[in-house]
Amino acid sequence: MSGYVNVDTLYEEQGKEKVEIKNDYYSIEETAMVELDIKKSRFIGLTFHVESDDDVHKIIGNLKKSNKNAKHVAYAYVLGEKYSIAKNNDDGEPAGSAGAPIFEALKQANLTNSLVAVVRYFGGVELGKSRLTRVYNATAVGAINESKKFKMVFCNEVEIKVPYSNYGSVSKLFSDSSVHIIEQKNDESMPFIKIAVPVKSSEKILDNIRAKTRGAGIISKYGTGFYKFEYKGIVSEK
Repeated sequence: MSGYVNVDTLYEEQGKEKVEIKNDYYSIEETAMVELDIKKSRFIGLTFHVESDDDVHKIIGNLKKSNKNAKHVAYAYVLGEKYSIAKNNDDGEPAGSAGAPIFEALKQANLTNSLVAVVRYFGGVELGKSRLTRVYNATAVGAINESKKFKMVFCNEVEIKVPYSNYGSVSKLFSDSSVHIIEQKNDESMPFIKIAVPVKSSEKILDNIRAKTRGAGIISKYGTGFYKFEYKGIVSEK
């Protein structure tokens, strides 16, 4: 949900200000694979990070080349920080029985810039559309849950200058908090740290910094942007 948060208590030197909050988004970071054997058929689920339609087409093309004996390579993918592109393909399975349940797994996990493909080696036994749909979803869910994922969080970019006497305690606070350290220099006359602080939790985190420095630090905002954080979301089968 987008909107505005009042941050006048965060950046006192700038007075009252409103900062737009953009939605966080989530993505696959690394390829993962799972395999299910159902009625002599092998279902191999794979996840990929993708940035474009071209990425998807190259990956699917390579999967088909490396799995020449597979009967189907069904897939679904989502692109864009606003989840603006979403497509799926049954690759010859009954309409709606493969691509759609794979997409449903992506949707449940709230993932974008992500591709899930399921390679099927047919074992000679028909499963029926209903069961087939459940198997494709279960394979996709399993692959997603095995994948390393990350979250892109909309943050305030903040520079903090602190006296040497406070530098250690402030640095430790960052390691215990949900912040992204952009740059750190402790060889200046007054050490400084540049951090990205999630907009939605800025007030609490920066208040903790003020408390640690007892007001001796200088806090100044210099921008906003998306930054990468670890994400451990788990989805369940439909």
